[in-house]
Amino acid sequence: MRELLKQIKADIMSTAILCILLGIMVMVWPTQTTKLLCWILAAILIVMGLSRIIAYLKDRMSGQFGLAAGIILFLLGAWILLYPLNFAKIFPIVIGVLLLMHGLEDIKMTMEAKAGGDSIWWALLVVSAVNLLLGIFLIWRAFAAVQIAMVLMGAALVYDGVTDLFAVYRVAKTVREAQKDIIDVEDEN
Repeated sequence: MRELLKQIKADIMSTAILCILLGIMVMVWPTQTTKLLCWILAAILIVMGLSRIIAYLKDRMSGQFGLAAGIILFLLGAWILLYPLNFAKIFPIVIGVLLLMHGLEDIKMTMEAKAGGDSIWWALLVVSAVNLLLGIFLIWRAFAAVQIAMVLMGAALVYDGVTDLFAVYRVAKTVREAQKDIIDVEDEN
């Protein structure tokens, strides 16, 4: 059980650090980061599309769906490659959805901290609510200004990473205290 908790803690912390780093990149270089992420996605889609088309050409028994999916993936990738900033207009929506999901996960951790007796569980609830609000804001104002949304998205990612680290710290502290209490009770018996 202890190893599972360590693994979960390590996973959350590494995700939080990646969020912080990506958020800083997005805030410092919003247009360049947007283009780079779009180009990476475009390359992946083009390769996926070409592989499906080649698979269809090698084995025509695979069905028309494989060919159609390959063509659609290839064309979508090519469009993103040519017009990355047009495609980028949906980035705030995607990040907003991710923030909503993280906010819900943070609320779950808040309830665990509260159940474990954490004295400032309410602070976790506040930061979870802010995550949810940032997610809603990014979804709601996604098309208003991509450049501004990218900076806000970067700030939201940094905030999400920092609050996840805070939540992990508080939950880990609560678990350590609970384990210490169990050891103390066992020693008394």
